[in-house]
Amino acid sequence: MRAERMPRWIDGAVRGMSYRLIVAATLLGIVGAFSALLFDAAVELAQANLLERIAGYVPPSPGVLHSISDIPAFPLRLWLPVVTVLGALVSGFIVYRWAPAAEGHGTDAAIAAYHQQPPGVSWRLPVVKLVSSALIIGSGGIAGREGPTAQISSSLGQIIVRRLGFRGAEYRHLLLASMAAGLSAVFRAPLGMAIFAVEILYSGMAFEGEALIFTIIASVVSYAVHGFFVGWEPLFAVPSGLGFHNPVTLFGYVGLGVIAGVVGAILPAVFYRVRDLCDRWPVPRTFRPALGALMVGLLALWRPEILGTGYGWVERALVGEVALGTIALLVLLKVPGMAFTIGSGGSGGVFGPTITVGALIGALAGNALAHLFPDAGYSVPAFVVVGMAGVFAGAARTPISTLIMVAEMTAGYGLIVPTMLTVVVAFEVQRALTAGARYPTLYESQVLNSYHSPAHQGVLVRRAFQLLDLGAVAKEEIPLPRLVSLLQLGEPIPFGAGEAALVRVLVNEGGEFAGKTIRESVGTMDGVTAVAIVRQGKVLIPRGPTRLEPGDELVAVADRRAHQELLARA
Repeated sequence: MRAERMPRWIDGAVRGMSYRLIVAATLLGIVGAFSALLFDAAVELAQANLLERIAGYVPPSPGVLHSISDIPAFPLRLWLPVVTVLGALVSGFIVYRWAPAAEGHGTDAAIAAYHQQPPGVSWRLPVVKLVSSALIIGSGGIAGREGPTAQISSSLGQIIVRRLGFRGAEYRHLLLASMAAGLSAVFRAPLGMAIFAVEILYSGMAFEGEALIFTIIASVVSYAVHGFFVGWEPLFAVPSGLGFHNPVTLFGYVGLGVIAGVVGAILPAVFYRVRDLCDRWPVPRTFRPALGALMVGLLALWRPEILGTGYGWVERALVGEVALGTIALLVLLKVPGMAFTIGSGGSGGVFGPTITVGALIGALAGNALAHLFPDAGYSVPAFVVVGMAGVFAGAARTPISTLIMVAEMTAGYGLIVPTMLTVVVAFEVQRALTAGARYPTLYESQVLNSYHSPAHQGVLVRRAFQLLDLGAVAKEEIPLPRLVSLLQLGEPIPFGAGEAALVRVLVNEGGEFAGKTIRESVGTMDGVTAVAIVRQGKVLIPRGPTRLEPGDELVAVADRRAHQELLARA
């Protein structure tokens, strides 16, 4: 029996749509590459004129083993807090004067843009993000380049995609492609960043799989264009010959995964609590980044090595050129330094400092194991590489993409096996330790999975209504806005045999449901199933932990007796 063919006009439309998306993803790849090139040039210019020329601190260069660093002595070192404050002061003025959305770490803003789909982005945002972030990082702020690059690229992507007329799912997929393009260029990790863009949206083990083909296209194009100008070497230089040669060492990597998971649980809590502290400072928001930078500058008087992302110090740790005491201090100071830099409103990313902390923790763990078990074959450089993957995989809840991107960033493909084990252990330990925590991950805009994303919830609710029963609701195919309007008249809508009905209940201020979760309210009643919550015009999928607020419209399936109880209790 011959399978039916798709009608020619439908097939042509579908193929035309795919071609349009592929062309758009290619264009976004080019835009992402030039965004990264321009931002890197701006950071280098700011660092040369602020941190190096004024304060005399030249950080070790990334991508070079055995690199040198010029650490200023007193009294020249006293200029360090002056430089960090100066950069943050100008950055804060620019951000809060022209584009307040540019504050903080940009990857989180790109995630929020996917879930919330803001109505539009001004050309001002990517320009302000580029200048303000370059000033923060170039003056020694403890922040990474990936967050600003992601927001710059995704902001430009939103503008371009809207101008091209894409909407809905196509718009969201291309938004992820633009983010992947910028990250692919700045980290020279095309596959890892293509997967990162579809994994970072969710804190559970979930992916936006339908967008992956477009993130791959944009990443490949961006990597190729960027590499044409700057070369093809990995971001980090590592000693040759690193690999997995002894199964016994897997026990050590499990231990590293546990440590990475613990650190990955602590890091978001420290970061966001410092952010909350900075929000309570009784000064205008314009000046808060400068106060945070002052904290960082004062720490730098003691240890200038904490400034910047620290990639050069990671490479020096790889070859044993950093004392263990210095490594331990950098781990302790880097996290609060990053929190004060970005949490105070400074513009920068959290990826870079986090993988630096992970690498330094790997160095400490590797040295300890090599000392305790000298015949087991533990390699300190291998633990440095795997450690940078473990901490970020836990803190960001992105084990799969982190595994791949670190391999690409270091050309450490021989360490895939221990890295796989470490990132999975770190992910599970971090998730267990942060269950119910106020700040479970580094990215506040993440949601658990697609069911919790506002971008998907409208579709899910409509499907839920279609699956209720083959009754009046399904037959008449009432669209959701019309359905809610009907329910607001106060009459339940029967379906099936008429024993149950779709009802609407308003959650009242002072009522029994206000402030309670679905589990604590509707979950205690027989004959009731919560279907949707309409809150300020937005449709939410009710789940056990979802908390009801006064003014919510709860849409539920209830029998007659339960309907009356709902009305009485709400």
